[in-house]
Amino acid sequence: MDIPYTVSARPDTGLYNAKVGIWLFLASEVMLFGGLFSSYIFLRVGADYPWPVHELNVTLGFVNTLVLIGSSVTVLLAWASIKLRKFGAYKVYMAITIACAMTFMVIKSFEYKAKFEHYSVTLTDGTILTGHLPHGFEIEFGDVKELSMTISGKTSAVDADPVGYVLPYLKGTAPKFKTEAGAEIELNKESFAALKAEVLTAAKAKASNPKELPSTTIKLVAATPMTFSVPMSKFLARPALDAKSFTFRDGTSVEGKIINDKMTLEVDGLDVRGTPDKEKSLAFNEHYLGTAWKNAFIHQRDEAIAEFKKEFDDGKGGTSRDPKKSATQQKKLFYVHIHSATPEAHAEEGGAHKSEAHAPAEDHGAAHAGHHPEVKLERKDVQFFSNFTPKLNSYYAIYFTLTGLHGLHVIAGALVLTYFLVCDGRRLREDPEHMANRVEVGGLFWHFVDLVWIFLFPLLYLL
Repeated sequence: MDIPYTVSARPDTGLYNAKVGIWLFLASEVMLFGGLFSSYIFLRVGADYPWPVHELNVTLGFVNTLVLIGSSVTVLLAWASIKLRKFGAYKVYMAITIACAMTFMVIKSFEYKAKFEHYSVTLTDGTILTGHLPHGFEIEFGDVKELSMTISGKTSAVDADPVGYVLPYLKGTAPKFKTEAGAEIELNKESFAALKAEVLTAAKAKASNPKELPSTTIKLVAATPMTFSVPMSKFLARPALDAKSFTFRDGTSVEGKIINDKMTLEVDGLDVRGTPDKEKSLAFNEHYLGTAWKNAFIHQRDEAIAEFKKEFDDGKGGTSRDPKKSATQQKKLFYVHIHSATPEAHAEEGGAHKSEAHAPAEDHGAAHAGHHPEVKLERKDVQFFSNFTPKLNSYYAIYFTLTGLHGLHVIAGALVLTYFLVCDGRRLREDPEHMANRVEVGGLFWHFVDLVWIFLFPLLYLL
């Protein structure tokens, strides 16, 4: 069947069908991203906490902007090459466009990786410490003598799997266990599967309706007391400060006593904007950053005040601009970018505010070990902690929504252009005008993707 108006224009619109379709599609995309941009603006204007400013890596964002602008040029040159019947040049330009899309996504993946590895910890007085958890946030508890597991008789979201959920966090060698029947077993996948089958068989024999088996509890007694070191995310519910019982995500429960529940954080940022009394922040506790870092904070704050007065001096002993209404100035006053292990080295390198324009959310990994002070935070002082993901605040929720959705558009557009390059060779040879129209439609979508990023870059990275 011959589809009309794939090459020639329709008499009623003056456009071929695909071009009409792509403009209608792009109109719907404008409404989608327009709503998201508006949401971001309303959230920022109405935020009741210091809105994050200059926390993204501007260098990476700028490079990605240049990459996409370059790809817009090359996709246009690819279309023009077909119109001029320069098929070799078309293939080169289209390959460059696809390579630019891949480069963009690789750079974005590095940026995302940094966010997932970087953490923000809010203390009970509102102070925020940022940094890295070299060992994660783990609770160590011991004197565990028994595992209590629930075996579900029917499909359930929680079904015991102590081998997969519990034993990986055991410190030392796993002891032997005794079942309630007195049998001694080594807990592994095979032995637990056999025990589970035995329990279910016994439950079926006793049940009045074998199709509706109740859940059954199994208890295993350890030959020697056990000690566990478990990441907070592996618990079914966050243990209380005075917890004596701990429940893993598979439903396995144990009783024991907490040995260590401190969070070890390599601090690369101190934010006291949400702290009522800045100089009495919990961060300056002698067990944490201490007085030396408090003095470094006061020195930076006083320098920032002096610089602001000098820049906005109104000649009447005041300033022409209110520092409380400047998010940038508030960050200079009450945020310290810690880039050295000691306050002395920090001061020698020029202080924090000279390099704080873009927060350390991009600094991560072993390469920075030893370059930041390490503190062990008491759980009683920790109100909330999260990596720099949507869970942290509204800013990162909409950052990941916008850039993630845009990334999906980049991938979709790159796949379409790759199809044109790799799979549409026959059409290129036999009907180049039709092929030019297809590339033009793909190019229009690609230009839209680039345009969205040109709005995203200043909105999220610069403002």
